[in-house]
Amino acid sequence: MRRPGRGQAWRRRALLMGLVVGSLVVLVRGFQLQVIEGGRWAARALGQHQEKMVLPAPRGTIYDRNGIPLAVSREVVRVSVAPRELRDRAAVAQRLREVLGLSAAAAARATDPARRWVVLPGRHDASVRPRLEGEPGIYLERVVERSYPHGDVALELIGRVSADGQALGGLELEFDSLLSGRPGAAVARRDARGRSIPGSRVTVVDPVAGRDLVLTLDVHLQEIAEGALRHAIEETDAAGGDLVLADPQTGEILAAVSRRGSAVRSWRAVTEPYEPGSTLKPFLVSALLAEGRAELSDSIFAEEGRYVRGGRTIEDSHPYGWLTLRDALRLSSNIAMAKVAHRLEPEEQYAYLRDFGFGTPTGITYPSEAAGVLRRPDQWSGYSQSSLAIGYEIGVTPLQMVMAYGALANGGVLMEPHLVREVRSRGGRTLFRSEPQPVRRVVPAEVARAVSAVLVDVVEAGTGQAADLGVFRVAGKTGTARRYHAGRYGEGWYTASFAGFFPAADPQLTFLVKLDHPKGTYYGGTAAAPVTRATLAAALAARSTALDRRAVVAAAAESTAAAGPDERARRARAVLPHIETGATAPVAGPFIFAMDARPVEPFAGGASDDRRAVPDVRGLALRDAVRRLHRQGFQVRVEGSGTVRSTAPAAGRSAARGSVVRVRAGGGAS
Repeated sequence: MRRPGRGQAWRRRALLMGLVVGSLVVLVRGFQLQVIEGGRWAARALGQHQEKMVLPAPRGTIYDRNGIPLAVSREVVRVSVAPRELRDRAAVAQRLREVLGLSAAAAARATDPARRWVVLPGRHDASVRPRLEGEPGIYLERVVERSYPHGDVALELIGRVSADGQALGGLELEFDSLLSGRPGAAVARRDARGRSIPGSRVTVVDPVAGRDLVLTLDVHLQEIAEGALRHAIEETDAAGGDLVLADPQTGEILAAVSRRGSAVRSWRAVTEPYEPGSTLKPFLVSALLAEGRAELSDSIFAEEGRYVRGGRTIEDSHPYGWLTLRDALRLSSNIAMAKVAHRLEPEEQYAYLRDFGFGTPTGITYPSEAAGVLRRPDQWSGYSQSSLAIGYEIGVTPLQMVMAYGALANGGVLMEPHLVREVRSRGGRTLFRSEPQPVRRVVPAEVARAVSAVLVDVVEAGTGQAADLGVFRVAGKTGTARRYHAGRYGEGWYTASFAGFFPAADPQLTFLVKLDHPKGTYYGGTAAAPVTRATLAAALAARSTALDRRAVVAAAAESTAAAGPDERARRARAVLPHIETGATAPVAGPFIFAMDARPVEPFAGGASDDRRAVPDVRGLALRDAVRRLHRQGFQVRVEGSGTVRSTAPAAGRSAARGSVVRVRAGGGAS
């Protein structure tokens, strides 16, 4: 027997060595995988059978001052179908038709086995989840979306939220960190093919809902303001406009509307300065009185309507001779104001304008705000004092103007504006409450009262008579300013405005109406003042607003009683609503709006021999119906709120002028 050769022995040893080394490699690698990296690979294997999901947090609700929701988050469901996973396509198609309301053709396409994945259009109420959940091949995705119960009311202030929950502007953006909440997390099991197993989702971390905001806005005043401004823009064919209502005692913004030609809704009242024209004149008069440089009885020669100073011509719309300072403001004489402004030093004129809040941001909590334009005196020309006296060479925002008039209304104190009243937890606990914040005292209280009295004259016997509310006294000032257009002050381009407060004796509302480039009539007294009248009349007629109607009526009664017979007759001829309230509780309706052409006394009933048909106001908004019935000479008794359902007497029936028409309303906005 032959002994193996040396080469064969070497091969055996090499094979053995290879087996040993290979075994060691396998053992080392196994140790590495099982011991050293075991946790990582186990987690990876688990991850292949699990799906991590982000659970969006509901955004906080935004309410108006009375707790009416303006922006809310709601859970909806997005439905998808994997047709090849369906066990009974016909049954699933029928269920989709019943639960989601799909047409037969749409349900057939959704279950077509030729398609691998179908996302059904639209988002559905969360109530569909229990009716579809657990069905193989149907996948439900939870989505939290933003909805607006009152449509686009106050949208320029509230802002928008994108489909993926990102705040896009307005208060949604300003308070995003409070509203957005904290998202949660969930885990769902997947099968060997990587598909989610229906019903296997487990919530790991619950989402935390965002905090709620309570705004200073009054939704009823907001709707009134939006309707009044929209109507004014349509009537005057203006390029746009702004309307702001505020509480002069607290600085709270009660309503704010901005409209421009573009479809984009943004609050231009804080971002677009304009030259205000004559609405700036009361602040010059306030400065003169506060510094003791003039009295309201001082006389100024108005140059019969044309005045040349330093090569520059200043004109009035009407020729005036000698005017007292009171009449110069009442009649809005540019010449008298330009002349009397030089009784102040430039630094003094600048300081008062600055103290009234012009040329600096108001500090309102909103994503962006313009400071306006107010140049320092060392940058003024020889014309600047006269220009500023009549509202030029300055840029102000509508919000700044409203707050400045608020200082006149409340006795001389500039207030900081507020849009947010409270921040609340989801459980309703108040986390923050805003308080009125005085900025500074601008003028003494007696100066503010004196100027306010002149502003009442402006409405009752001056340029603002189109805003006269008869027994309800209004203080205000008109403004008509040329607009700087295409590099110059264009002929025919104007800004018409009217600013003031109501009621004059104990103001509850400060307001500004501004119309950009109105066609036809462009004066502030004829284009903007009627908008104020309509807004205030509608606010008095509304079932519920921030106005204390009892205080308004009491002030009107006291003022009327103190007036002489001629003045009472003048106020009555304004043909405006008078509210009769005999209850001792706060007025909440129903209530009567009386139109009376006689000197106003508490309404005692009775009807005239003048009979007319009751107009058909069914389907109209309540405030529009009230105005239409008033125009026909009827009093109105309101029951309910929203759109009008019926009247008594019925439409078309004959009724005496001055008699009461009962209006029953329900549903919709009032």
